[in-house]
Amino acid sequence: MSALATKKAASNRPLAISLLLGVSGWVAGGFTLMLVELMFRPATSGHEAFSGLLLLGMAWGLFKTDRDGERVFIAQLALALSIAGQCLVLFAMTKNAHGIGPIASAALLLQVALALVMPNRLHRTLSTFFALVAWALTVRFVLFGEPEDWYRSGSPYSASLPAALAGWMLAWGPVATILWLVIRREAMWAGRSWAPALSSIVTGLIGGLAFATLASHPFESFRWFGGGGANLGYLALWPLLSALASLGALAVAFELRRRGLMALCAVAALLHVGHFYYALGTSLLVKSLLMLMMGAAFLAVAHVLRSKEAA
Repeated sequence: MSALATKKAASNRPLAISLLLGVSGWVAGGFTLMLVELMFRPATSGHEAFSGLLLLGMAWGLFKTDRDGERVFIAQLALALSIAGQCLVLFAMTKNAHGIGPIASAALLLQVALALVMPNRLHRTLSTFFALVAWALTVRFVLFGEPEDWYRSGSPYSASLPAALAGWMLAWGPVATILWLVIRREAMWAGRSWAPALSSIVTGLIGGLAFATLASHPFESFRWFGGGGANLGYLALWPLLSALASLGALAVAFELRRRGLMALCAVAALLHVGHFYYALGTSLLVKSLLMLMMGAAFLAVAHVLRSKEAA
């Protein structure tokens, strides 16, 4: 069994409970943010930054007193304070920003810093995941323009095939490479003092490679009102590439014996395939052939994983 998998013994909390705690922390963070706004009314960027950093410092202190995250109340209180603080700091950083790209870039810097600094497993995992979401949005809107540019030109997506493939690889190639290198060199760092922190970041990378790839999809492919499909161009291939990335994340989760993560990666792959089916503007015959190829890819991955398990 992988050495990373043995680190899970430090916390016997099931993945579903951790996800529930994460969601509840975000809800509590929203209420905390509203409370801070009502009580202190930070009117300037400086006030927002000071209030946010103060909340982040309080969260860091609480996490420091509960390094293992076993005292749920303290961990959730710290998570709520951190989320409220992140929002205030991000507001201060992007006060004069225009467009989604600059905001996503600021969020990326903030989440990377928190993933490295915050002494809590769940927080590191969430920060890593949201850093990947911010990275995906940054690449998407920096390379292909902001929504107002799409609507002004009347052609939201006009990327060529090389540009679409290069854009996706720029967004997710480095993430997959980092994850592969970390797993390959696990024996070099598994016994170090910072191994638990890196293990949490690896969990966030796996979840991000499976789900954060949704942030780089062409959302406009879903038309809830009116008729006609979106002019997606070759960016419609991104969901298909993301489905393959989810299979890669599933393989890594299998290597680490993380059954909960494996299930989440499988769900993500299905979401990507479904999105690809609706995003691709082509005939039903071509879609059927592509779905057949995807099914073959799923069976191939299942066969490889089963062979590894038997070995």
